[in-house]
Amino acid sequence: MKRIFLLLFSVGTFLQAQEYAYDAVLWQKSIGGEHAEYLYHALATPDYGFLLLGSSVSDATGQKNKANQGKLDYFIWKIDEAGKQEWQQSFGGDENDFLTAGALTKDGGYILGGYSESSESGDKTTKSFGLADYWVLKLDAAGNIQWQKTIGGYGNDELISIIQTQDGGYLLAGNSDSPKSDLKSENSFGGKDYWIVKLDPKGEIIWDKTLGGEYTEEVKAIYETKDGFVLFGQTNSPENEKFNDFDWEVILLSKTGELQAAMRYGNENDDILNSVYFDKENEIFFLAGVSQNQNQRKLSIISLDTHLNQLKETSTEIDSHQIINSLLMTKQGDYLLAGSNLGYTKTKNGEQKPSSAYNSFILNQYGEEKWTKTLKSDGFDYLQIAIETRDGSVVLIGNSDASNSADKEIASNGQQDFWMVKLGNKQTQEETDRTYIEAYPNPTRDYVNILINQEFEKASGKVINLNGQQLQEFTIHYRTTPVDLRHYPSGVYIIQLQIDNQIESINILKK
Repeated sequence: MKRIFLLLFSVGTFLQAQEYAYDAVLWQKSIGGEHAEYLYHALATPDYGFLLLGSSVSDATGQKNKANQGKLDYFIWKIDEAGKQEWQQSFGGDENDFLTAGALTKDGGYILGGYSESSESGDKTTKSFGLADYWVLKLDAAGNIQWQKTIGGYGNDELISIIQTQDGGYLLAGNSDSPKSDLKSENSFGGKDYWIVKLDPKGEIIWDKTLGGEYTEEVKAIYETKDGFVLFGQTNSPENEKFNDFDWEVILLSKTGELQAAMRYGNENDDILNSVYFDKENEIFFLAGVSQNQNQRKLSIISLDTHLNQLKETSTEIDSHQIINSLLMTKQGDYLLAGSNLGYTKTKNGEQKPSSAYNSFILNQYGEEKWTKTLKSDGFDYLQIAIETRDGSVVLIGNSDASNSADKEIASNGQQDFWMVKLGNKQTQEETDRTYIEAYPNPTRDYVNILINQEFEKASGKVINLNGQQLQEFTIHYRTTPVDLRHYPSGVYIIQLQIDNQIESINILKK
């Protein structure tokens, strides 16, 4: 990346260090079995922990405690804020199953999705329809399957993004080349098209929508707004009968999937959309992507409102070896971008082999670099996602095949593992003060999740109204427990907790 350095050094460096104190490695984990694991997505959980999502070809070896059902299986790893395992799960059929997406659900559980080449076998209880189908799993807070759904046509259907919608159902977005069939209401238009499917809370199809052009469309993400849904992707289908390289594409849909508006962003050459971040509080989307123009590569960050009006664009040149995979907004309003630096290293025999290092950096609104961090090893380390945590740290998560070397303190178990690194300030971590119990969301319309911020041996809870009447009693097995308030009228409720020998209570506003 091209940088301009000023000699006003000491004060500026000190202020940046104070603003972004991410240089200390607080801990790191390498997670996997004797063969290969592939991380595709990760979530920060409200209990300060993380859910790592991907696929594994390993049997019960290394840190993996369940044998594979087929080739690649869904692989889910739940860890706490210190990187300690809370639970793990592996689900699969007789072929390849790619876990690519996931989201938190209102009941404290998770909705996970990807695409499966497996028949009805192993953990897969529903038949396949084509070469690859959407495979959706609803898990409870402990990672147990509550229900599953296979959705597809006769061709390749690849689920890329999944969310829970405001009505308690789910929205799936992916790529499909399947023709019209029993579960797909429209033919594809070209090579691969966008395919959006709306499910009810039990996983039954409400509607589906196919959008595309003559060539290829690829989904990046989908989000819900107050008025509908916004789909982000890229397309090389011709516009006005003129051949295009890839452009960014943003599509606005109604709550029932009707097309409201569409915008394309691009120049003469390929413009690849790498990541999308949604600021829900301010209802602003941030898009990050890279374009190639002759010998220059440009990173662009564009902000849009929920009606697709462009608010701002920030750009900077980047080097040819830089890969961008993740974008988030920091609490200070800057852009944190994460990916990898590709290159070559020499083997013991003097030969060159491909190498990759984790790379993350922060840009301000003017495209000026404020912080950067590179983590290296003797192998190939590919950074997929960065997450800013509730305690003010940053977690970098991806894949690594490296041994214990350079910045990597733990060797991979097999060919490739999940590699997770938490960056932050050790002093800040020690000073973090947390409430003993928390409730989220509060106010709520249906479920509220109770979080206990310390270990305990035995706990239970009660829901009490303001008249002192006990409405519900429940046992608490995990640090996060969902409480169902759907059937109560609007008002204030008291949740009283017995945690070992201590009694705590918290007020909940039911809308």
